[in-house]
Amino acid sequence: MTGGPGGTRLDELGERRIIRDLLAPRYRSGALNFGDDCARLAVPSGSGELVLTTDPCPPPMAAELGFDDWYYRGWLLATINLSDLAAAGAEPLGLLTSLVLPGTTTVGEFQRLLDGLDDCCREQHCSVIGGNIKEAPRLDIAATAVGHCSGAPPLGRSGAKVGDFVVLLGELGRFWAGALALRRGLITADPDHPLLEPVLTPRPQIGIGRISRERGLLTAAIDNSDGLYPSLAQIAQASSVGLELDASGMEFAQDVRAMANRLDVDPVRLALGWGDWQLVGTTSPHTLDELRVAAAEQSVACSILGRVVDGDEVVLQHLGRRGSLLRLDSERFTAGSWFLAGLDAYISTMLEADLVTVDA
Repeated sequence: MTGGPGGTRLDELGERRIIRDLLAPRYRSGALNFGDDCARLAVPSGSGELVLTTDPCPPPMAAELGFDDWYYRGWLLATINLSDLAAAGAEPLGLLTSLVLPGTTTVGEFQRLLDGLDDCCREQHCSVIGGNIKEAPRLDIAATAVGHCSGAPPLGRSGAKVGDFVVLLGELGRFWAGALALRRGLITADPDHPLLEPVLTPRPQIGIGRISRERGLLTAAIDNSDGLYPSLAQIAQASSVGLELDASGMEFAQDVRAMANRLDVDPVRLALGWGDWQLVGTTSPHTLDELRVAAAEQSVACSILGRVVDGDEVVLQHLGRRGSLLRLDSERFTAGSWFLAGLDAYISTMLEADLVTVDA
């Protein structure tokens, strides 16, 4: 560190220490649920709570794979923000956008950006309700999503209880099966290919998130935008519990398993990375069956990953081994973040590092 606390660089702390040590002392007392992805405001009329979140849009994997159409940037901007509302179980009310664009942007590019943004919002029964646009040397787009919860309060990360089941709502591994298959030339760059749909137009799990909140089917929830380990670790930390996972409960679609075989990769590895936009959560044994039925009614896959236990670790049982789950993370302001280390380094860790670390 340099010159005392005031001289410490953010990349010496990491994202979570910045939140804990710098932001929480200032803002926790004024927030209903500081630390969750969505801010919450009580509605004065007593008709529920507003739920708000804001996120920028990084360069999409679509662009990395050669899909330069700005439609996919607009779609991802909406999904990134609406997915946080899904984790809260909120009903989307609308998006505010901040669109910072080079002056050289063509009308065609701009319209495609708006088309993707609007189409994703339309699927989730909301729309862009305002925002800002300005000129700058480089593209920088962000949005704020506003949602509403009436009746039951918003879901958060801190409700997991010992004995709960750990669940994942959404398809496992499809994003990375498609992305890696195209990177390795195993499929063509056909935007209609089933394995590329979640890469190009990922869907937020708004419906099952809202139903889970309204019916009390989840005790804790977070979206899987950062990847499996960091999502689970944040539930464990917020709830002061440990999580015991069993890879045999991870359900993969047949085409994902087939592609994992062609890639010569354990399909469990394809489930570790960011990109699938599932919901990760916990549910009581008394509500597990109802959650499964609700997921099926929404055509959403439901995998039982394990149980909530005493402790503070995320542990995986897989192929006869038991130990700490691979800490594949993309935490901002750390050397391991793929934004700093690069996508190839992230993929290498995902595919080659030990899935399970067994203490000596």
